[in-house]
Formats: sequence, structure tokens, C-alpha cells
Amino acid sequence: MSFGIFNSTFNKRGYVDPHFEDVWGERHTLECWFQVEAALAGVQAELGIIPEQAARHIQASATVTEKLLSEVSNGGGGNPLIVGLDAIRTAVGKEYRGWVHYGATSQDILDTARALQIKESLEIFQSNLNSIIASVQQLAHQHAHTLMVARTNGQHALPTTLGTRFARWLTALKADVRRINSCQEDALSIQFSGAAGTYASTGTLGPKIAQRLSETLGLTYRFVPWHADRSAITELCTMMAIHGQNLAKIAEDLFDMQRNEIGEAHEMMDAHLSGSSAMPQKKNPFSTMKISVAGRIAAGAAATLLTQPPAAHERDHRQLEVERDLLPRTLIAVEGAQRKLLALLPNLVFDVEQLAANLCYEGPLILTEHILMELAPTLGHEKAHDVLQEFASRYRESHISLQQFVNERPELQAALKDVDLDSLLAPDNYIGLSEEISLAQ
Repeated sequence: MSFGIFNSTFNKRGYVDPHFEDVWGERHTLECWFQVEAALAGVQAELGIIPEQAARHIQASATVTEKLLSEVSNGGGGNPLIVGLDAIRTAVGKEYRGWVHYGATSQDILDTARALQIKESLEIFQSNLNSIIASVQQLAHQHAHTLMVARTNGQHALPTTLGTRFARWLTALKADVRRINSCQEDALSIQFSGAAGTYASTGTLGPKIAQRLSETLGLTYRFVPWHADRSAITELCTMMAIHGQNLAKIAEDLFDMQRNEIGEAHEMMDAHLSGSSAMPQKKNPFSTMKISVAGRIAAGAAATLLTQPPAAHERDHRQLEVERDLLPRTLIAVEGAQRKLLALLPNLVFDVEQLAANLCYEGPLILTEHILMELAPTLGHEKAHDVLQEFASRYRESHISLQQFVNERPELQAALKDVDLDSLLAPDNYIGLSEEISLAQ
């Protein structure tokens, strides 16, 4: 039965990248289990713990077949690793089956295998993120001088440049890189300390096995077990959720810019696929909507990890089951959003004329802070603010010009006697350091 947007064949392609889905799919999950089992046997043979011939047979037998995949998938609600281990033991034969999974516990294998999947995922994430950063940086530089209106609380605020908006996106994306890198080492930790995390089954050789295994698999060595400490996984999901929210921020800005009444951007898209079944004129910005929704899904998954009760004692399967669902869900949602944004950015067109028209929507009112800063040294900030609130009210009622308003007030004439009002009301004269911000990165 298919259900939910990540499982439904109808809906998941809007969110899930097929290659990334394979990383977390059942076949590759099983392949990672077997990769760990094979590496463990090899390390134990190197250290003289198990016969070399046994290690070779285990490594040769740790292969995933369609039959095995079906057996694991239909193995009931218990520990699916057991079915995989039975398959390896059957393949190696009676002579060597006693050396399979020697001294390990299931969670050691599952956690270490999951670290391999996280490692693959992070490589994809970093590649995607680098490409997104390059595209946004190019847009910031390209539009460093493109004037537009800045909006605060949904209202027109001040003149800015389109490049400044892109620069803010860029800063958040670069912070995402630092955040993800900061939690990577712990998230890629090996787990090998036995059933209760005491190395009782392997003794003093246990840490040596774990360290050599971490080197073999390219993972982080930890001496102290972390079966009941899932903070590294939770931190990774939280950092990914923050990244998802930053992608959603970009999508939300682009969603609004494509509104008919704003019209500052539009996406080149297939009108048939993005349209309405009832309204032929519509071109819905589905890409931005799906990026935003994916960010929400990732945030919800990470929030559940953050708020579930801590693990009981030395290991708690309840916590592990929640993590088993929410870790891949978080990563898949965010990576899908990355892919959507990567495809969207080259297909965006920004309407420079409409950006300029929207900037002039309220005429001189977009420059009242500029006027305020000219008046404040003479009138004081508070009085100047009150006067300009009155001007804004009268402009909205009757479209009185600034010159007319000044002519009615001798104190304003005195304060602005040396000021060119036309220059004062030119939007490009009051963009602050917008151009520098756009080009800073």
C-alpha cells in the first residue's frame, strides 16, 4: 500500500530524488549492513581473532540478492538484520558460520551501516549546496544594481537592490555549510562495543577492532559507546532542518515575487504540468511550493527527534525506531528541496521593469526615511517623524507633492533650503550599501 507523499508513486517525485532515495532504500541499507559485516570480519582476521579463511568466506558471501531482499522485506516486525545474518551463515557453510557477526550486537552493525549512508548523503548534500551557492552568488553579482523595493512585515519599506536579497540568501547558505560540517564528524561515528556497550565480548581487543574498523570504513572512531546517546543524529537532523528552512525562505520569497499583483519574477515552466484543471490561464509555482513544504516536513521530523524522551539506560529501542523513520525522512526532504531549487534557479526570469514599477508604487513615500534624515538635524528626529507621518497621510488622500507640502511649512522650507528635492526623492540615492552587500561574497 502506498501512502503519504514520500511513499506514493503519484506524489513522491515532487519531493524525492531517485538517486538519493536509493541511498536510503532497502537494497542499499542491506548492502551497508553487509559492508560492515565484511569489514568487521576482515579487521578481526587482521588482528588474529578469526581465521583468515573465515573472513574471506564471509566477505564473499556478504552479497545482496533479490531473494534475500525479499526475505528481509517480508521478515516480520522483529530484527531484520537477523535474516541477513542467516543468509551469510548459510552461504559460508558450517565450517565458518560461527565466525559471522563475531562479538558484535545488532545495533553496532545498524548504527555503523547508517553512518555509511549518512556519509554518502553528506557528499550529495555538499555537492548540491556548492552548486546552489554558486548560482545564488552569480545572481547577487548580476543584480547588484537592480533596484527594487524592500518589504518588511509585508509592506513597502525602502529602496534596495535585488542583489541584496540574493546576498542574504547566500549568507544563510554559507552558514548552512559551516553548521553541517560542524556536526559531520560525530554523525559519522562507528558503533562497536557489544551488547551493553562494555566490550565484554571482545575484551581489550574491542577498541582495537573498533578503531581499525573506523579506518577501514572511513568513519569516526569512538571509544565510549553511544547506543543510548543519539544527540549526534539529532544534531545532524536539526542542522539539516535549519538548512531546509533556509531553502524554504528562498522559495517563499520567489513564491511571493511571482504573485500576479507583484509580478517581479516568473518561472519558465510547462504550463500543462503547472496549470489548473479548471482555469486555463494559471501557471502555478509548484517548485517553490514543494521546496517550502519539504522544509516544513524536515522541521517537523527534527522537532520530533528533539522532543522525544531520552533513551532509557544503556539502549532504548523505542528511540531507535523513531530515529529509523525520521533520520532518512529529514535528509530525503531537504535533499529533494535542494534538487528542486537547483532546477528552479536557472529557469527564473526577473522583470526589471516591474521591479522598478513596484518601487514607485507609493511615490515619494518610499523615501520618507531619506527625508527624515535630512530634517532630523534641524527639527529633531521625533518632530520630523511626526511631520512626515502627516505627509504620508495627505499623500495617500490627495497625492500632494513633497514640494507642495514643504511650501505650506516655513520650518520645512528652512530645513530643506539647500536640498535638491528631486535628488532627495530619487530611489537610487537611498540604497545605502546595498550594492556593496550584493558584491561582498
